[in-house]
Amino acid sequence: MVKRRRWSRRREDDRVAKKEDYALIQDADLELEQDDLSIPKPEPELETGEDPDVQEVESVEHPATPTGNTPQIFAVIGATGGVGTTSLATQLAHEFAVSTAQPSLGIRPVDPRICLIDLDFESGACAHHLDLLPSLTLEDLCGPSDQIDTAFTSALVSTHESGISLLAAPNTVGANARVNPRTVMAILDAAADLYDVVIIDMPRYRQSWSLPVMQAVDVLAVTAELTIPSLHAAREMLTQIAHEANGSVNAQAIIGKYERRSFKNMLKLGDAETALGRDIFATICQDPDSTREALNCGEPAGVLKSDSRFVKDVRTIAGKLKNASPLLLEEAA
Repeated sequence: MVKRRRWSRRREDDRVAKKEDYALIQDADLELEQDDLSIPKPEPELETGEDPDVQEVESVEHPATPTGNTPQIFAVIGATGGVGTTSLATQLAHEFAVSTAQPSLGIRPVDPRICLIDLDFESGACAHHLDLLPSLTLEDLCGPSDQIDTAFTSALVSTHESGISLLAAPNTVGANARVNPRTVMAILDAAADLYDVVIIDMPRYRQSWSLPVMQAVDVLAVTAELTIPSLHAAREMLTQIAHEANGSVNAQAIIGKYERRSFKNMLKLGDAETALGRDIFATICQDPDSTREALNCGEPAGVLKSDSRFVKDVRTIAGKLKNASPLLLEEAA
């Protein structure tokens, strides 16, 4: 593959040593090997008097300018449906976008540095949450991976006025299983080159490309709520991820729709930690008014009510994700 810089070689920590098989996407589908073989690899030919330094610059030039920094990449996945995973993903993207804005130019950055990627091609809702038209097509996702680069990817984003770049495709039945896994990874690779922060909304049901994505992100947030079925599902998901990834996925539990007041027969946060066998990374309060208004307006909740309880909780999560080291998060878990 031409591109595997960001997603095959992440942070310089002990997780990198466990990712020597991260390119399993390349080996999983032998019939896709022709994609790589079809990419011409011209040998450089220098004529007399030609400056080798100039040729080297031209060989790596990209139409789009990368950030130059190692991006922060986070993914969210729901243990069960209806726990507010997409609302969390869109508001997280908004918090990072606002934090990178230039005050003199309002809330929108000159050059958007935040990318929200909806990897649920069957029932994803990020485009609806932001009232944007998805620019990706199923044909793009099923096509060969060698056509994906930063220029192609940047041309396919839809941009929200708050500075969020969205990569999403129209929902299609069976699309999650039909897409080319290597094309999906190439799009993520290009997004990592283009943006400072990448937020990924992942489908709840596992796909052939799910584990490689989980292994490459800095933090995987598994969202659940304080109910026995949801906690059971979260524990099973976390256990399965830990077993399959052999500890290479930095997974954290987030409790959504959390009610701080105690009612009769209501589970406590300590009950959730006991059930999951780990500390809870963060909680998100139950704030149906703010989230409902945001959904109906097609805006992140922070645009409409920047001081609501929901927005403040997500802002706290964004701060913890931005400032905490992945290794420290693993030790805390």
